[in-house]
Amino acid sequence: MDLQIQDRVYLVTASSRGLGYSTARALVNEGAQIILCARSETALKEAVSKLRHNASYIVADLSKSEDIRRLTDHITNSEGHLDGVFVNAGGPPPGSFESLPESAWYDAFELTLMSAVRLTRSSLSLLSASDSPSILYNTSISVKQPVDNLLLSNSLRAAVVGMMRTIATEFGPKGIRVNAICPGYFSTKRVEDLLANAPPTRRAEIEKMIPLGRMGDPTEFGSVCAFLLSPLASYIHGALLLIDGGLYRGML
Repeated sequence: MDLQIQDRVYLVTASSRGLGYSTARALVNEGAQIILCARSETALKEAVSKLRHNASYIVADLSKSEDIRRLTDHITNSEGHLDGVFVNAGGPPPGSFESLPESAWYDAFELTLMSAVRLTRSSLSLLSASDSPSILYNTSISVKQPVDNLLLSNSLRAAVVGMMRTIATEFGPKGIRVNAICPGYFSTKRVEDLLANAPPTRRAEIEKMIPLGRMGDPTEFGSVCAFLLSPLASYIHGALLLIDGGLYRGML
């Protein structure tokens, strides 16, 4: 299937590894031009070298407003427009309510919610120059079903979804599509880090809860994101899509 994204320009944040990288790779494989973003230049150089073509990078910390301004200013000067933005950031640290200090809430607020707010605001003029602009927010299954010991993620990713659903009404008349994707368990370093402090049986317990019987491969995630960002998804707007192997069983 031709996603009609040949030579289109996409910004994929937090994309030096994990689900962000898999999304960038899926877009590149379809012929798009990708701008990667992360905090580590070493990791970004490695990611771009693996993608080999149609990929460049900008070092930026999404929890800092000045870095986001610098990021979008660079794209304005170098590209002049964006056809889509994959809004993604590293997950906040795990912890229970009593274990997390107030400072952790402020840090997670900047990283998880305000990075999405600022990236959206800074990208609007670039997206307006496209004939098929789209924004896709990476959230988590936790916005539908809280995950134990991930209080910060459960709380603040839900706020991102609330923003997405609201601006869908505001941006629709402008032709800018907005959607959110909610991954379940994928074989990424983030999940490995979370499991490192869990009992040895935790992975098997999680996989038993998933009807497909396994964690997802990041390439499966990237393919879905590439479609949602593409013109082929032109009538998908304000949607919240789970990609979790059937883990979430709620009716809504």
